[in-house]
Amino acid sequence: MAMAIARARATATAATARDRSDAPPEARPAGPVANSNARPASPPSGSDTRPVGLRPANSDARPAGLPPTDSDAPPVSLPPADAGVDAGVPEDIAERVVRINALTVTGRLDEAFVEATGLRESLSGAAGAGHPYALEARALEAYVAHLRGDHRQATVLALSVARIRCGAGDERAPTEVARAAAAWQLLDDDRAVVVHGRELLGMWDGLSRRGPLPPGHKELAAQVRALVESLEAQRVLAPLA
Repeated sequence: MAMAIARARATATAATARDRSDAPPEARPAGPVANSNARPASPPSGSDTRPVGLRPANSDARPAGLPPTDSDAPPVSLPPADAGVDAGVPEDIAERVVRINALTVTGRLDEAFVEATGLRESLSGAAGAGHPYALEARALEAYVAHLRGDHRQATVLALSVARIRCGAGDERAPTEVARAAAAWQLLDDDRAVVVHGRELLGMWDGLSRRGPLPPGHKELAAQVRALVESLEAQRVLAPLA
């Protein structure tokens, strides 16, 4: 077990270095979008948006390698799953995460996605989609989809993680909504932007009814709403042009 965890951490660290050097360009600066089709900026830099490879199911500890919540480090479009596999994760799961990270490092993204999907399906089937391991595996799958340039799939997967956490009243729900917004902003199909943007707004509305949103989330939600409403207005007016 100890050796497997050590290998997991080493491989995940290498994957992090690669991910940061190959990460897509940062999002455009925040700004009004009511009269444009520009995508909103990335989630607030203070948000704890980076998913981990896998954490112990009963752990509330902050994963190693995450920036502090007041970090000024610029976010990337979709943060990497890079914090390794903590002690307590079953060895067979840890080894599968190591393999996925290794595949992403070597650029074998199609294989990595197949492996990530298989891990998510097996964990969901065994313990349910809402199990912490299954959720972390789905977040990892979303990131690999992002690396492959499949932003629609990345958005769908990230939204599903956010949906489950919101439904469970999980304290990490705002983080996952912000991560889903980071994937959403890379969509290039207006219909998908509207459909998935509406779901994001519904999640933020639900979270705001439970209490104040974390810093920056209210502004991000306003940008998403402005873009969605702008695109909806264009669709209504298009037949009249």
